Amino acid sequence: MTDNFRDHEDRNRFELDVEGTTAFVTYRKSPGEITLVHTEVPPELGGRGIGSKLGRATLDAVRAQGRKLRVECDFIRNFMTKHPEYNDLLAPGEEQKADAITYKAGCFCGAVELEVTGSPVFAGYCHCHDCQAWSAAPINAFSLWKSDSVRITRGETDIATFHKTKNSYRKFCKLCGGHLMTEHPRMRLIDVYANLLQGYTHEPTLHAHYGSKMVSVRDGLPKYRDLPADLGGSGETLAD
Repeated sequence: MTDNFRDHEDRNRFELDVEGTTAFVTYRKSPGEITLVHTEVPPELGGRGIGSKLGRATLDAVRAQGRKLRVECDFIRNFMTKHPEYNDLLAPGEEQKADAITYKAGCFCGAVELEVTGSPVFAGYCHCHDCQAWSAAPINAFSLWKSDSVRITRGETDIATFHKTKNSYRKFCKLCGGHLMTEHPRMRLIDVYANLLQGYTHEPTLHAHYGSKMVSVRDGLPKYRDLPADLGGSGETLAD
């Protein structure tokens, strides 16, 4: 088996190549710190210990870079539970995060309630035509969560689904029509609309589908023509 590990800073991720396929851990870097956001191991590499090898190589790289570590990725956090020798990398306060924060949301009439736990994998703004039409607004504030972080707590039988394409399954309340979330099977993530989450502070890191924008937003965040490469897009960026 031939593999190669690297810090791909242009894509903000650590990558492990295995027989022509890439597993990766996405991150955000700041002065003296790094936050590990999401781990992705392609299905064809499953059951071979690639995730553990990637996790170890990633944490060794963080140590070599001399950065303090913050963890949003459940896989990395679980890996560190089994390998406490890496706990010295954690930034102050990280060890105390035993209980992840839970945010609640619901439909317009209150018949449906749900909750998300932890932190979103990606957060930003979407300008695609479908989101514009679905939300009747020029921009959708999205927060993408792993499916096991989202739980319906009330009114599951009152949820209806519409999918215009196989990439997005939009969920809404049958009683009031209030929008709830969108499942993205290809990305294996769920967009729970940021403005519905009670007590949640939206911290966007990018603009998606900026090539379809109705309004310009000059906020200094990356503007992707479609999607970042990590989400299956071209990764091409546009000017504000």
